[in-house]
Amino acid sequence: MRGIEKKVNHKRKEGLKMSILKKKTMAIIGGALAIVVATGSIASIYAKAAVKVSSYTIAKSDMQQVIELNGTVQSNDSDMFFADANLKVDKVYFKVGDEVKKGDLLVSFDKADIDNQIALLKLDAEAKEGSYNNALQVSDKYSALYSEATRNLGVLNKQIADTEEAIINKQAEINKRCSDLAYDGAKIQVAIVENSADADKSKEYQKQLYNNAYVQNYDSELVRLQEELGRLNTQLADFKEYKAEMTSQKASSYPGVLTEGGKAELEANKAAADLSNANEIEKLEAAKNGIVANFNGIITDVYAEEGSIVSLGTPIISVDSSEDICVKCYANKYDIMNIAEGQNASFNILSKDYSGKVTRIEKIAGLNTAASTGVGVDVAIDNPEDLILGLEVKAKLNTASLTDIVTVPKSALVNEDNNYFVFVSNSDKKAVKTSVEIGIQNDDYAEVLSGVKEGDIVVWSDSKELSDGDEIRF
Repeated sequence: MRGIEKKVNHKRKEGLKMSILKKKTMAIIGGALAIVVATGSIASIYAKAAVKVSSYTIAKSDMQQVIELNGTVQSNDSDMFFADANLKVDKVYFKVGDEVKKGDLLVSFDKADIDNQIALLKLDAEAKEGSYNNALQVSDKYSALYSEATRNLGVLNKQIADTEEAIINKQAEINKRCSDLAYDGAKIQVAIVENSADADKSKEYQKQLYNNAYVQNYDSELVRLQEELGRLNTQLADFKEYKAEMTSQKASSYPGVLTEGGKAELEANKAAADLSNANEIEKLEAAKNGIVANFNGIITDVYAEEGSIVSLGTPIISVDSSEDICVKCYANKYDIMNIAEGQNASFNILSKDYSGKVTRIEKIAGLNTAASTGVGVDVAIDNPEDLILGLEVKAKLNTASLTDIVTVPKSALVNEDNNYFVFVSNSDKKAVKTSVEIGIQNDDYAEVLSGVKEGDIVVWSDSKELSDGDEIRF
């Protein structure tokens, strides 16, 4: 029995525990339901409450459109100085980044070295002058020889022709004299034959024949003629020998004779050499004064070292102007549509205000910039004092200035796929969604071309997105 009582008591205890657990569970569920109901009621209350808004009463006003562009301070003018000759650098007076004034001596050169080069150039000019004069003298010499040969050959040719003709004539005289003597001898021989019977006549004719034979060999006229012929042949040989000499002289002297074109070329070369020498000397004389700054500026590069030799045409030093300065900016494809040359600009550089104007807009996008679509805009600075080249600055461009226009705060604008809306408070204090057309904008306001009018109250909420018909409170 005691064992049964124990079991009954145990069951009662378990039943009591289950009853208590059920009551607790119901209480928890009931509490949760009460919370849900309460929360729903609160949400319902808030959903019906008016939205706290900011407001702006539409009135006409003035407005400026300002576009801000990032840029870099740059110089519009720079001087790169190159060596005008092979020069020895004496002293470099400034370093990169130093400020210089117009007229400052930037670099000086070794004057002793310059004087030596000038002396060499003058000696070279004297040598070229001597060479020129020598060429003319040699040409004159060969020209005289050529002229002599040409002139003598003309005379010799006539003398040779005349002598050859005289020889022919003299030979004809000799032949005729010989023929006459031979003819006389033949007649005597005929007479001897015809008078062979007459001893005395035959003897006489024999004597005549002997005399005739002697005359044919030793006739004084014939001898004279032959002597004259000999002299003519000797004279002809002399003429021909002299002609050969003159022909050789003419041929050998011709190449040494300057033609008119050759003389003109020689004179032109001399003039060019004289001009070049004079120019080099002028540059060297100028180099004695060193390199001087042409304007106030900043040293941007120094290529030469003291004591070094700089070759003709090599860079020595460069200076960027600190008087003609601009801010180089790059505008995107949206901003560039509103930018034009002549627009005013303002800057704040190193806590100092500057003004300027847009002076140049590049016609190629992406020129000298990593941004492929950026368009270069140069903004000249009106009062470029105390500026540091290369500084990154922000330029504010006044791209438009309008008066007596309707504007709304940009915080009141709603952009839905590039369609703009505002909410206007009606007499029932409800937000009415209203489409508007906008014009220019700045950081704070937008011009309204249509959709609202003066006196309308535009509203917006900084904490909640308004919907058409929302109840509002100010």
